[in-house]
Amino acid sequence: MDYRDKKKNILDLHFQKYLVIASSSLIILFTYSLGISLAIITGQIDFGDLFVVIVVAVVSIGVVSFGLVFLYNSFYHLKQIPRVIMGL
Repeated sequence: MDYRDKKKNILDLHFQKYLVIASSSLIILFTYSLGISLAIITGQIDFGDLFVVIVVAVVSIGVVSFGLVFLYNSFYHLKQIPRVIMGL
């Protein structure tokens, strides 16, 4: 195995990591939005209690913001694949 093949294999592993992060972020965001939607539809979240609404809002903002940050970062790195491969 020559140097170029080793470099390509390391590059494949590097970008595979970002692909896994992107797909995991999408799964987490979809599952969380589905869970919140079902909780609202079935009435499990009491909108009359201000404390419950604040807790749900804070947790939702945290989960969605972290998910979107990881998703954006992964897509940024995945867009770099053609440029890096051309450099090999």
